[in-house]
Amino acid sequence: MQIISALFLVLSLMNVWFSPFPQLDLVRIQTPVDGDYLQGSVQIIGTVTGTGLQTAEISFRYQDSQSQSWFVISQINSPVVDDILATWDTSTIADGVYQIRVLAVYENGREQEKIINNLNVRNYTPFDPIQTENPEVLSTDILQNQNVTIETTPTLRSSPTAMPPNEMVISQSQFITTAIQGGILGVLFLLVIALFIIIRSRKMG
Repeated sequence: MQIISALFLVLSLMNVWFSPFPQLDLVRIQTPVDGDYLQGSVQIIGTVTGTGLQTAEISFRYQDSQSQSWFVISQINSPVVDDILATWDTSTIADGVYQIRVLAVYENGREQEKIINNLNVRNYTPFDPIQTENPEVLSTDILQNQNVTIETTPTLRSSPTAMPPNEMVISQSQFITTAIQGGILGVLFLLVIALFIIIRSRKMG
């Protein structure tokens, strides 16, 4: 009876130690970033993951609007890690300063969101390329009153965004710790088997 209890304990420990790591609730937007100038179709790249993820909604709204309503761009129903969440066609909306939001809904009603502010959509309003090197929130009235002559098509500010660390990657220290735990469990399991054989041999003798 004691041997059976010991075996049950070892198996329980193995199940706990070697079970997959639970996914943390994570919602982030890598691009675009705060203050970007946007034209045409814009890829929204980021991460939505977590245990029990039900759905995630990617949406936008005019930043200076008094309304709390968001306009849906796209929805996803499965985890995405450092990849395209949606493609936003900014040519279908008026020029101005906007926000985008990713809202993830999990089991038991948990929610997590990420909002990017000060996104300057400029499909139809000329803008000064010099100002795009240090973007600021500009009102629509100021932009309409500017007399800017642009000989070539305005070029969007292109600044590389540092890739944040991927929380889904298992570090070397985690791998070594898991290997050590596996070795200890293996030794314990062999000791239990040896104890079982010794006790059984004595009873038969």
